[in-house]
Amino acid sequence: MTKKLNRSQIVFNKIKNDILNGVYSPNESLKEVDVSEKYGISRNTLKMILVQLESEGLITIEPNKGAKVRNYSLDEVLDFLVVRSVLEGLIIRLSTEVVSDAVLEEMENTLAIMKGYLDNNDLVSYSKKNQVFHEYIYEACPNQVAVDLVRDLKTQMSKYNTRTILVPGRSDSSYQEHFKILEALKERDALKAQELMETHVLNVQKTFKENFSLLF
Repeated sequence: MTKKLNRSQIVFNKIKNDILNGVYSPNESLKEVDVSEKYGISRNTLKMILVQLESEGLITIEPNKGAKVRNYSLDEVLDFLVVRSVLEGLIIRLSTEVVSDAVLEEMENTLAIMKGYLDNNDLVSYSKKNQVFHEYIYEACPNQVAVDLVRDLKTQMSKYNTRTILVPGRSDSSYQEHFKILEALKERDALKAQELMETHVLNVQKTFKENFSLLF
């Protein structure tokens, strides 16, 4: 049975999604009077929600200045991606020997759909299916602590992650990287899969570094 969310949880999810989807811009102030009125909640409830958002790295709260949307520097983004590359490498290495043939078939179907989106230049849909592809690996991984850490990192970076696919040439490279990763999984070659995944994430890092002005 699905647990019913209370009003505070519903508004927390709404504000969180609005931040991730760019409704609020990096460094934008979240004035308590305006935000509480917009979402129809009390300022006390909003204060608790803001603390939750700060704990997830989505906003900062400064004494006497209030809350504002977290903005990451290029160096911070690059550091995030280095950490993510190591974790993603660990996750896929642990997943390689335990992922089922049925899941590998689903991943192959997902990759085929990604190719269709790519051929039609539907990069937004491609990016969403890209996330689904990775989720299959996360769900197979026996170390869910590492998975939770990666998901937290990706959540904090989500407003930037989807932009990399818009960089000319990145979509084709991305598809080829996913194709090779899937082949390594099918071969049950854990070390090769780890190396390919780490390279994949570091290529994302390289894209950020070379296209900073375009992505931020």
